[in-house]
Parts: sequence; C-alpha cells; structure tokens
Amino acid sequence: MAKKITEFTFEDLNNELAQINPLGSIMENSSFSEVTEWIDTGNYHLNACISGSVFGGWPNNRACSIAGPSGTGKTFLMLNTVREAINMGYSVVYYDSEAAVDREQMKKFGIDTSKVNYQPVNTVQDFRTSVTRITKKMQDAKAAGAELPKVMIILDSAGNLATAKEIDDAATGSDKADMSRSKILKSIFRIIMTPLADLKIPFLFTNHTYMTQDYIARQVAGGGTGPEYAASIVLFLNKAQLKEGDQRAGIVVTAKPNKNRFAKPQNIKFHLHFSKGMNPFVGLEQYATWDICGVDRGTIDPKTGEKILKKTARTWICKHLDHAVANVDFFTDTVFTQDVLKQIDAHVKPIFNYNVEEIEDLNIDEILEDAIND
Repeated sequence: MAKKITEFTFEDLNNELAQINPLGSIMENSSFSEVTEWIDTGNYHLNACISGSVFGGWPNNRACSIAGPSGTGKTFLMLNTVREAINMGYSVVYYDSEAAVDREQMKKFGIDTSKVNYQPVNTVQDFRTSVTRITKKMQDAKAAGAELPKVMIILDSAGNLATAKEIDDAATGSDKADMSRSKILKSIFRIIMTPLADLKIPFLFTNHTYMTQDYIARQVAGGGTGPEYAASIVLFLNKAQLKEGDQRAGIVVTAKPNKNRFAKPQNIKFHLHFSKGMNPFVGLEQYATWDICGVDRGTIDPKTGEKILKKTARTWICKHLDHAVANVDFFTDTVFTQDVLKQIDAHVKPIFNYNVEEIEDLNIDEILEDAIND
C-alpha cells in the first residue's frame, strides 16, 4: 500500500526537480546562465556598446550575431575576437562557410593558429551535426567529472550555409526553391543553446543583411527568426569611407545593437584602417575631458609648465603626463592608461547600462498609446 502523503513542501519539489534535471537549481544558488567573463572585441567603445563596460565585450556563454552587408568588417571583428579569446586561454572551433579565411590571414591578426580548429562547412545539416556532437561529448565528459577546456565556437557565416536539398537540386538541374533552410537554422539554435550555456561556450556567428521592400525599408538579417530570437546580442554593421586627405584609408563602421540583453541599444562608431587595423581607443575621445578622466585638449606653458585647457588646441594634455600630446599620438596607451580607462568606464556605465530607477520611471500606458498612434 502506497504511503499517504500528508505534506509536500517546496523542498520536496526541489528534490524532485533535481532528479528530473540536474542542471536546474534554486535561482539564488544558480550560475547556469551567469556570464563569468567577457571577451574583448578589440575596441573599448564597442565593448561598452555591447556589454555596458569598456572592459567587457562578448559574453562567454551566449550566442551573439554580427550582421551587415558585404565589406562592413564582420569577419574582421570575428578574427579580432578569436585573437583576444585565445589570449584568455580559449581554443577556437572556426566554422567557415565562405572559404574566406586562411592560416596566413589569421597570423596577420596575431592569432596562434595552433589553437584554432578550422572547419570548412557547406550545409546547415553538417553544421548542426558537428556542433551537436562536440557539445554532447563535452557534456558527457563534464558529467563524468572531466576537466574541460575553454572553447569558443565561430560560424562565419550563417547566411552562406546551404541545405542538402539545395545542393541536390542544383546537381539535378532543379530550380525549385528550398524553404527548409530557416526551419533547420531555427532547430539548430533550439538544440544547442542549453548545452552552450552549460559548458560556458561563447558562440559568435556572422550573418548577411538585406533591406525589406516595405513602405519604410528596414535592415533585417537573413536566415529567418531563429538566429535573432536565440542571440543575446544582434549587432548590425554599416560603413562609410575613412579618408586620409584624398585617399581612402579604411572604413568608419557604425555598430547598431538591434538586440541587446546586457546594455541599452546605442549606436557607436569605430574605425577599420586598411593598414593599421582597429585602434582599441577610437571612440573614447568623446569622453576625454578633464573632469571625466584628466585628459582634454590644451597646451602646456613652456615657461611655467602650467597646463591650460583650450578646446581649439591641436594638442592634448593629461594629468599623468608632463608634456602635451599631438593628435597623431593621442589614440595610444600612453594617453589611455589603465587608470584613465577605469575613470572613463565609471562614466560610461550609467550611459550604457539599464538601471532600476529608469525602468520604474517608464510610463507603460504612454508607450502603448504612442505605439497605437504611430
């Protein structure tokens, strides 16, 4: 005869759930979806844009998307991130669907290629099988008590993955449209998101964008809604020319967070120079004031050594330096020391981070009324 249950407490419920799902726990004690470290993008202002801190970057247990038209620096940002991740102790699995990256290119970015497993991939099915197998192996090893390596997964790009049916149709001369691609992409994210969070594997992928044919055209990413819903950050990129005199020297990239679970969506700009690459300090000049970080435009009196603030000056003065700095030497770690960066970080955190007071002050009725009227 079954024992009569006279009481069933929350603790009993917790014990039952622990047997059903060992990944679950009381939220107070849970670190399952907690970001434990951030991976530098290579630019301090971009770090703040996506994570809320100049010392942040990409989260180590989420999916993040970099989307944009051709030539906007998507692969450049990926390779920058790969270098920084390896410097933090990660090994990288790099899935390339565009055959656009090689060993020499990676080495030019300062990447230790012995820490990169390069995986050419053609179809969404191949990518799904590969990622599912390696995450399953790692979860099994973790359950057995094995110590796991730090791993990052890169997909460049989701937008260029074909389907098996698409390839078969091309081989037989069929021109029927394959409508299965977005469904398979969505299934990939359904399958891998929980294992990636469990294993603390950051997953970065690039995607193509296109303009809709709506009355007011919008920039949207390809591949359906699956990648957008699953990603914690969706960063849209657009570009303009960067010129030095009359010569085109690179591109000015506008980064627009189309979705961000970590910081307020605010656009920022950074430079990609054809010969110099990405300068980590570009973008911070707007916070270079005497009150914020002890850096500002000005001159030094050659007789008295007095530092004189002057907004029209062509040199910069710093509290920590006894000489003025020319524009050409401004975006360097001589000016932006760790102390200066910490002061800038204290200033930008309230700018980029959500806070409880702002959320409490939101008038939901007004927002809904404005949306209806629009």
